[in-house]
Amino acid sequence: MSLVKRQKLDSNENASLIKSKVLETTSSNLYEEAVVLEGHQGSVLSSKFSNDGSKIVTGGIDKTIQLWNLPTTGEGDEPNYGTLSGHKSAVTSAKWLYDDLTVVSASADTTIGFWDGETGQRIRKCVGHELTINEVDISKDSIALSVSDDGSARLWDQRQKTSSAEIITEFPLLTGSFNNHGSVIYFGGIDPTIKAYDMRVVDKPLWESSGQSDSITSIAINNDDSILISRAMNGDIRTYSAKDHVPDGISRISPYVYDGAPSGNEMQLIRTTFSNNNVSIISGSEDKTVTQFDYNSRKILKKLAGHRGTVLDVDYHPTENIVLTSSTDGLVIVRHI
Repeated sequence: MSLVKRQKLDSNENASLIKSKVLETTSSNLYEEAVVLEGHQGSVLSSKFSNDGSKIVTGGIDKTIQLWNLPTTGEGDEPNYGTLSGHKSAVTSAKWLYDDLTVVSASADTTIGFWDGETGQRIRKCVGHELTINEVDISKDSIALSVSDDGSARLWDQRQKTSSAEIITEFPLLTGSFNNHGSVIYFGGIDPTIKAYDMRVVDKPLWESSGQSDSITSIAINNDDSILISRAMNGDIRTYSAKDHVPDGISRISPYVYDGAPSGNEMQLIRTTFSNNNVSIISGSEDKTVTQFDYNSRKILKKLAGHRGTVLDVDYHPTENIVLTSSTDGLVIVRHI
C-alpha cells in the first residue's frame, strides 16, 4: 500500500521496472511523438490524465494502480513514480480527484479505494457493492460514482465507508459518468438504455434514452455538457442530446452511427471520449488501433497503430493534442495526435 519511488535508469540497484519506448520521432509536447509506458502485467483496463494534464493514472488486471508523470523529457527519472497496491482483484477503473493529489479506484474485488497519490496510503476503503465494479467517475465536489455488475449505481464521499446514495436497476451496469458541473449522473449497461439522474434526487430519472442495439460499454460527455456519447458492445458509437429539455416527440439519440472502431467476440468494455475541443471523438477498438472521428461529419480522421491487442481505454489531454491509450497487450501509449 506504500508508494514505491522508482530509481533512475543509471542506478545499479533497484532499477525501474517501468521502461519507456519510442514509437516515432517527430516534435511534440512529449519528448517524442509517442512514448510507450511499460510496467503492468496483463491487460491495462483504465488510463486517465490528471485534470492539469501533468500526470497519468492507470489500473490493470494485475491488481495495481500505477502513477506516471507525463513524459515531457527523456532525461532523469523514468515516467513511472509509484505503485498503489491493496486491491485483491483487477483494478477496473482509476481516476484523479480534482485536487490532482488523490486517486479513486474501482475493482473486481467489489470495493472502491481512495488513495493519497503522494504517500501511497489508502485513505478509505469503501464497501457496498456485491459484484465487480466496472467504472468509477468523480465530480468536481469529489463525490465518486460507481457502477457494478450487481445492477447498482452508488455515490461515495471519501469521508465515509458506505455509499451516500444508491440507484438499483434490474441489469448489470457497465459504465457511468458525471456531467462537468457534477450535477447529473449518467449510466448504462446490459440494458442498452442511457439513464440520467439528478445526483441530489435519485428516486426517478431525469430522462432515459434507448437506441443502442447492444450493451453499452462507455459513456462520456463533451466539455459544455450538451452532447453525450456512448459506445456499444457491437462497436456502434452514437451521440445523444444531454440538454435539460428536449421537445416532446424529439428523440435524444442521434440516428447516425460512428462506424470504424470495431468490436468482435472478445466482449471487452471498450471506452470512447471527446477531444478537449469537442471537434473529434476517439475510441478504442478490437482491431488494435485508436480511431479518431470528426464529430460533425462522422468520418474517420486517423487510425493510430502501436498496440498489439485490443485498445480498451482512451483519454484526451485536457489542453494539448495528446491521447492516452491502454490495451490488453499490457502497454500504455501516450502520443501526440
